[in-house]
Amino acid sequence: MIDNQTVSRNYSVEELVAEVERLRNENAILQAELAQQKQTTGRGPLFKRRLLVWIFILLACASAILAPIAFWARSTFLDTNNFVNIVAPLTADETVARALSNEVASRFFVQLEIQKRVKEALQEALPDKLDFLARPIGNSLQAFTQNITYEVITSPEFQAAWNHILRLAHSAAVAIIRGDRLLPISGSGEVVLEAADLMLNVRGRLVAAGLRFLEKAPIPPDVGKVVLLASSQLRLIRERLQVLETLNWLLPFLAIAFFAAAVLISEDRRESLMWMSIALAVAMMLSLMLLNLVEGELLREVRNPANVGAVSVIFEKLTANLVRMNVGLLILGIVGAGAFALAGPYAWATRARHKAGDFLADHLTRPTRRLNQ
Repeated sequence: MIDNQTVSRNYSVEELVAEVERLRNENAILQAELAQQKQTTGRGPLFKRRLLVWIFILLACASAILAPIAFWARSTFLDTNNFVNIVAPLTADETVARALSNEVASRFFVQLEIQKRVKEALQEALPDKLDFLARPIGNSLQAFTQNITYEVITSPEFQAAWNHILRLAHSAAVAIIRGDRLLPISGSGEVVLEAADLMLNVRGRLVAAGLRFLEKAPIPPDVGKVVLLASSQLRLIRERLQVLETLNWLLPFLAIAFFAAAVLISEDRRESLMWMSIALAVAMMLSLMLLNLVEGELLREVRNPANVGAVSVIFEKLTANLVRMNVGLLILGIVGAGAFALAGPYAWATRARHKAGDFLADHLTRPTRRLNQ
């Protein structure tokens, strides 16, 4: 009886060992099939779907970078009110006004040959004795002219006149670019703005200060000429304007469409929205870095070091709205990435949600507990 039981037990153990071995073999086979399935799936529709999601995200980010630039370019350079509101106050900025007054004074002295006139005036007063004073006196007069020009430029009267001139010039330039009207074109084929009034004003102030010999000094008609654009450029500018008008509405539409397509075809929409927000934030950071690079290249192209500060101020004022748009989208991307990550299944997100819920529950029930007490 005992021997039979022992044999039965031995047989049962052997059977169990065999069964375990069989199950191990089946498990190994299933694991291999599962691994093969994952590899096949990774190369199949699921992989292509994820790849397509990322392609849409990258296209949306590219559109999101270009859309603010197109909107900024159109609203800044083609809208007269916006352009005047940005550019007109620049002459009231001390750095810009100083650079402009130096440029005007230098051009004034070259055009009117002040050094030569000072020398002639000294020769008439004391012939052959004070010629050596012509250069230092001329330099002093140039510094004096710079100060007078600065006072003229920063005066409320000039600011009002400048605002009016700028508005007329910009509206006229936009009109000719759009083909709505014609402007006089010079013999050299250039559309010009005559701004000799500033030179005349400066000369009048110098004459009133005692420099009577400048009263009869003629101011050449082209001394205040500002070239708006060459007539040969009109066709090219008009073609680019049409492209800009199209991009102004097309790029925002494409950005929204690509983002929506990425969300619709994704498996995990929350995760896709999180990565889209991160990609948007990165794109805006790249856009801001690109602006800094452009400013650096522009400043390196300035030939006169004294004008670097003024060019920097002008660039920053012109691009201020573009920077604001990029910063706004950057903040949106950061906030969106944080919100969608916080809503995820991550351990830290779960703890944060629980802590936030406990904090809100505690503060919401605190007034009730106080009333009960």
